[in-house]
Amino acid sequence: MLLGNWRDVVTLLGSLTLLAGFALATAAFVAGTLLATGSAVRRTTMGSVAAVRNVGPALAAVGIAFGDEPALLGALAAVLLSGLAAALPIAAILGLRRSRTRSDGNG
Repeated sequence: MLLGNWRDVVTLLGSLTLLAGFALATAAFVAGTLLATGSAVRRTTMGSVAAVRNVGPALAAVGIAFGDEPALLGALAAVLLSGLAAALPIAAILGLRRSRTRSDGNG
């Protein structure tokens, strides 16, 4: 998807579309963490899963509703990439926190 639509992704740089994808992924992480039950590890894991969206249904909807319009596929790829850009630092921070907890003997 990225290889075929990279020009459309590049045209979205500097637009609010990418910021919206980043904000959506961050909000999904926060909502998933707050709505989950159990230990902090379980809650943050659920938040991380909530922040990662399944691309399959989105691609199917775009393909059916818009006839595989390249600009829309490029926009979808860009939004998914910006969501990944939000999820990776969150996962890295959580991983560091958890490894420190285990090395301190508290985990």
